[in-house]
Amino acid sequence: MSGLQHYDEQIEELDRRIGRLALLCGADLSRHEVVVGLIKGNAANCDHAGSVAPEHRAELRALLMLKYRIEASCVDALGAEQCAQLIAEQDDKLRRSGFPPQTLAD
Repeated sequence: MSGLQHYDEQIEELDRRIGRLALLCGADLSRHEVVVGLIKGNAANCDHAGSVAPEHRAELRALLMLKYRIEASCVDALGAEQCAQLIAEQDDKLRRSGFPPQTLAD
């Protein structure tokens, strides 16, 4: 398996689960402040925070952090340009599947 395919599969699977949890929680991951808040453990920007099990919010937070570690590893292994292209392709696939866009936390 090539490095590109390895990261492609990891990012796609992770993004799908993150997308499902974001929809469940009512979190708009296209907004930078929402992503940062979730990573910091603040669910105030989740529209459904009160009706979602705490373990789902915790899983969303953990998966967001994991996603950024995988992306950093991708950049180190494949280079910024190739990794950015792969991430953009995954984001496009998700949007075509009905998931809202996601943004990166700085």
